[in-house]
Amino acid sequence: MRNTAIGSSPPPRAPGPVTLALPPDTTAGHLIRRAQQAHTALWSAEVGAEVTGPQYAILSALSRRSGVDQVTAGRAASLDKSTTADIVERLRRKDWVRRDRDTGDGRRYLLSLTPSAKAMLPDLTGRVEAVQDRLLQPLGPNLRRSFGRLLGQVAYRGSVPAAGKDEDEDVEVLRLSSTPGHLIRRAEQVHGALWSRHVGTQLTPSQYALLCSLVWRPAIDQTAAGEMASLDKSSAADIVARLRRRGWLLDTRDEADRRRKLLVLTDLARDTLAGVTPAVQTVQHELVAPLSPADQDKLISLLRRVAYQ
Repeated sequence: MRNTAIGSSPPPRAPGPVTLALPPDTTAGHLIRRAQQAHTALWSAEVGAEVTGPQYAILSALSRRSGVDQVTAGRAASLDKSTTADIVERLRRKDWVRRDRDTGDGRRYLLSLTPSAKAMLPDLTGRVEAVQDRLLQPLGPNLRRSFGRLLGQVAYRGSVPAAGKDEDEDVEVLRLSSTPGHLIRRAEQVHGALWSRHVGTQLTPSQYALLCSLVWRPAIDQTAAGEMASLDKSSAADIVARLRRRGWLLDTRDEADRRRKLLVLTDLARDTLAGVTPAVQTVQHELVAPLSPADQDKLISLLRRVAYQ
């Protein structure tokens, strides 16, 4: 699958100071974000817009364990309370989820799948499975198993839920804890939490990636910088505009093509990167901390193959 919006192979980079900026194409957090983009594109192609990945996660959770409250279902689907509430309401409007008062606790409501949800789930699950197969197309069977095992350790922080058939399961669905797309989304959540803890709000991961692209490939245009940072054109344009306003980017004319503008980092941007990169390095270290050094390298290698397919 070629993702034309963000390119299909790691862009070349010039040698640069590792202490100033991490190379995006070897950074776990960046590769996970890019793999999520690949999964989203495949989901659109195979499943469409009728059901989102998080919605399928709730349906899968309720298929495996019916009659649980909203908080429990959301936790199983790796969703926060607000997102879970919105998804459950949408699924209720589709007549796929019912909400009944708990006979043992009148203040509590329990969720379960409706007959119409159970009827459509086999077909939906087949399409979701096709997404996972296409996502892992660059990997052989043995590497797929390794990828799932290693990513699961990162996504669940070393405590992957045990496999096994649930007693309530009467419709076969994908087990979320071994589904690559779900693991990628959960790992991205872990990365986001670590980023907030160590880096804060000074820079977003996407902004950092774009600045790094200009360290590793100085004086490139907005399109090339966006591709290296795994950003679509609209997102790259928005980020470049924000960084210009902060005084972190300057435009210069391409001597070979005067119609072309090149982006250059300011001294302020370089000072900012020098200050924030140690925190970003801590994020990446803690993200893959559940793995041994050898397994960390293996996961990075496999992520690159999935992310840059």
